[in-house]
Amino acid sequence: MSQKETNRDELCRFICQQLPRHHLIQLLEGIEVAFKNSDNHLKDTFKHVPLAGPGPQLHHYTVQEALLGLQSDESFEVSNYSTRPAGGHYALIRAGSLLMTTSVVTKDKAQPNSAKYRREFSAINERLEAQHLDLFQSATPPLGPNDDSLHALLLPYTAKWTEGDHSSPLGVVVAVPFSDPNAGFHLRISSDELLQYYDEIDGFGDIAYPKLRASMRRDEERDQNEGGSE
Repeated sequence: MSQKETNRDELCRFICQQLPRHHLIQLLEGIEVAFKNSDNHLKDTFKHVPLAGPGPQLHHYTVQEALLGLQSDESFEVSNYSTRPAGGHYALIRAGSLLMTTSVVTKDKAQPNSAKYRREFSAINERLEAQHLDLFQSATPPLGPNDDSLHALLLPYTAKWTEGDHSSPLGVVVAVPFSDPNAGFHLRISSDELLQYYDEIDGFGDIAYPKLRASMRRDEERDQNEGGSE
């Protein structure tokens, strides 16, 4: 197994250790219900306006609303954060040392739009402040630059808005972006595949995030030296 494959495996195990299976299932079920509710509202409201206009935004905010309505406990919480500059809102999921945000993406897009909050959180992943001073000088990340948490994206995929059914996601991908989110991902895995890891984690010891973070840092440096991305 290559080092990149080992890191991918450890990332999956780390996510499973931080986010209990039932909470991941709650998130997935919430997204499913949000898609259906949003689709029904769009069809009831817009008879003449193409859904490609209001559809993406309504799906996005309906998903955020559904996740914000999930019940919290001592190891799981969903909070409402405002984008900076102000104007948008997103649900921030905290589970142990894991942070997650959600973005609805169309099936032909490689990754979600590089919103400023997403760039800030991906910088936390690697703690590469020296290479990303612009992020930390322009605005402090919502949880601070010293937070030892991994940021992952929960990405429900939908068909193009000019075609297909939008009442249910085509699938959901869990991804861990590079510090530069346009450079690629350390991990991209379907939620179905990630769920299979829960059956294996009991036989493994805990994954230490500082060690995992150091491995991801080396991956990014190696990728930069090779001039490619995942």
